[in-house]
Amino acid sequence: MNLRDFLLMAVVHVRGTAVVVFMLVILHECCNVRASPSSRGYSEAASPTSQMDIFMPGVVPLKHDQYFCTGKQVTLDTNLYITMLKAHAKMEDAHHMLLFGCEVPGSRQAVWGCEFLGKVCKTGLKIIYAWARNAPPTTLPHDVGFRIGAGTGINHLVLQVHYAHPFPASKTDYSGINLSITSLTPKYLAGIWILAADSTQRIPPDRKKVHIDVECQVNIPKTIYPFAYRVHTHTLGTVVTGYRVKNGVWTLLGKGNPQWPQAFYPMDQAYAVNDEDFLAARCTYDSTDRERVTKIGSTANDEMCNFYIMYYTDAQGGQAYGECSNYIQELTDHFPMDSDVPLPPNPLLDELHEAGHDGAIEMPVPKIVEEWPASALHLGDVGGIAVDGRQSVHVFHRSHRMWNKLTFDERYNLQNSYRKPIDGDTVVTLDSGTGSIVSQWGANLFYMPHGITIDTHGNVWLTDVGSHQVYKFPAGGAAQPLLTLGVHFEPGRDAQHFCQPSDVAVHSSGEFYVADGYCNSRIMKFAADGSLITQWPVAVPERINPVIHSITLAEDKGLICAVVRMKTLINCYNLDGSFVQTIQHDEFKPQLFAIEYSSNFGGVLYAVNGNPSLQSGVQLQGFTINITTGEILNTWKPLAKPFQIPHDLAISPDGSTVFVAELKNSNIYKFQAESTKHQSVRKDAPVDTAAHKNNVVQGVAIPIASQTHTAKVHTINNTTKLRANLETDNVKEADSHQGAAGDMSASMIIMALLAVPVLLMIIITVFIRLKRQGRLNGIQSWMTGYQPPSDKFNLGNILNRHHGFDRVSTEESDHEIDPLRDSDSDVDEYTSPVTKA
Repeated sequence: MNLRDFLLMAVVHVRGTAVVVFMLVILHECCNVRASPSSRGYSEAASPTSQMDIFMPGVVPLKHDQYFCTGKQVTLDTNLYITMLKAHAKMEDAHHMLLFGCEVPGSRQAVWGCEFLGKVCKTGLKIIYAWARNAPPTTLPHDVGFRIGAGTGINHLVLQVHYAHPFPASKTDYSGINLSITSLTPKYLAGIWILAADSTQRIPPDRKKVHIDVECQVNIPKTIYPFAYRVHTHTLGTVVTGYRVKNGVWTLLGKGNPQWPQAFYPMDQAYAVNDEDFLAARCTYDSTDRERVTKIGSTANDEMCNFYIMYYTDAQGGQAYGECSNYIQELTDHFPMDSDVPLPPNPLLDELHEAGHDGAIEMPVPKIVEEWPASALHLGDVGGIAVDGRQSVHVFHRSHRMWNKLTFDERYNLQNSYRKPIDGDTVVTLDSGTGSIVSQWGANLFYMPHGITIDTHGNVWLTDVGSHQVYKFPAGGAAQPLLTLGVHFEPGRDAQHFCQPSDVAVHSSGEFYVADGYCNSRIMKFAADGSLITQWPVAVPERINPVIHSITLAEDKGLICAVVRMKTLINCYNLDGSFVQTIQHDEFKPQLFAIEYSSNFGGVLYAVNGNPSLQSGVQLQGFTINITTGEILNTWKPLAKPFQIPHDLAISPDGSTVFVAELKNSNIYKFQAESTKHQSVRKDAPVDTAAHKNNVVQGVAIPIASQTHTAKVHTINNTTKLRANLETDNVKEADSHQGAAGDMSASMIIMALLAVPVLLMIIITVFIRLKRQGRLNGIQSWMTGYQPPSDKFNLGNILNRHHGFDRVSTEESDHEIDPLRDSDSDVDEYTSPVTKA
């Protein structure tokens, strides 16, 4: 009698006792006996399934709300199908995880920061899987798989993990996902369809109930079967409802409160949607507390109307993804009467929603410091202002020289009458406390000063739009620069020339970026020695020249952001020049002049607008902006003496002080931070510098947006059903096996087995499981204390292995990026840019 038959016979005789569970586990692990096929995928006998692990390689998030990505390439030789996904994560560590399919990943590094979806995938982003702490688990139906590989556009799988809180320095994270992948074509293909309102829709102010509807007639090669749904709006949304319309009959697919934590939730059954059927969604908003018109867009000040459908379809010729944003009046007129009736309160989900608002801190609002500077400054027109690491303020001004319409010819050449350097000092250093002048330098060096930047070593970087050059000087100035770029008095567009460069941003590595802003509208990236690395256009020159007037480096975010002055917008890019997002608000008008980034308070941009044409009725002010969401956190301005022509601004290293320089009148304003409650930014925990180790990925801070968290659809009945499903799954691990009764000797053996302590059975089971998982494959890992990328040992994980597609609560901020739309549109939820002017 072999071991397999022996154990099976034992199971038959002791069926109904606790020992059966352990026997089945041993059969499962060492003898390849499987439970009956379940709804969670393919049995090993039926499918040549392989396993793929995508885990974080030991990261240490050091600040609140960090996002890390890691990825794996998919074979392009054939189609593969993901049939099972299992999360290995703890909710106290990973806030949520998302698995994306990418044509080109955001990076080829082992791990990278990816708070924006433009950093997750460079092209071809598709959502495949999601997991989070507040969503109950679910599974893909039987014979359903996500197709990846050849011809799908999914060449890489990228895991994004959101860490809500910093880790202690001694702790690392290996959260991730285990995938079951087969080359056998399943019967059904998994897919996602999104109904999303387009940017032409508007929500009027002060209305109790406003509808935005999205409808489309589907054009699909095969029937699709929706089985789960998710909704998404921003803070004005009260309810979102989705329907299938077939032959005039409206069937409810899902209805959700978008202010509850977001998740996919099951429909009460899988509904068939055929070619030429209609899909319809209605979003209902309450704008009674808003005094302005709200447009559909992707910033915190905008709204959204999205209804997501997860479905399956025939794997042979079925469509894996779909979307629509149409409006059909005939359908709008016939929405069911209860489509805009909110769901009843759900204490569980309301509690989860409110839990997302903890950790609020005092968000500073800059307030003007009166009587600063203590004495009048006699400066020329100010080009730029900067603050160094010692809090000293540096101003780059034009002395007695002025820039007017006669300064340059039509080809941007400096006129002869200006080709003598300014004979007065042009760089002034001020004491930040009193505003008094500490030192001056720069006489006989410059022709038309513009931008000034101080790097981390105190070097002074200056741009001269008159000479078309960029200079690097040592701290305190010198008779000759350390580095000069551009050709003296020669404007141009090639790698050796600038045309009225406006600003410089310097990376801690020594690499630097130049805004070649007035004529060429481009950003140029240089190595520390001045050699060109890359360049890219920020805007195509138009009848109104889109001047790139100011740039700033958000090094902890991996972003370079630029002001497009006349178009009143901010464009942000990855450091290689790939586009990430646009930030644009009506309040920026008529022109946006300058921005500066501070990594304090979770990462914010400070900006100031201007009015060079002196239009009437224009409000000039400063803005504090969440760099991740684009939300305006607060505005600020002087009171007794309002802004006239603000031109540049600078931020102290600790983020507590803002300095604004006006072009005319020698006006330099100082604003000191005062606090007001704001829920959008979380306070950074103290950072232990010992955590910075060679093999550990360090953190960057990503702020939580102030708007309420978005969209999880759920009902009270569904809660009960899902809990029941979870409990059922936990006990359906194996079926009993039938066999012939044994003889007396077998019975005696079984009696002996019953006398064996249960503890011994546990030890055997644990040993076999650890051996199969490779955790006993060498003393070295034990000696070094290596943590494998999975959860620590847990007996529940040994005896109760839940497989399947865990329904997810991404619960990210409303405006973080809603990840489920594969589009390069400037207004969609995934790329997080804004509609351009």
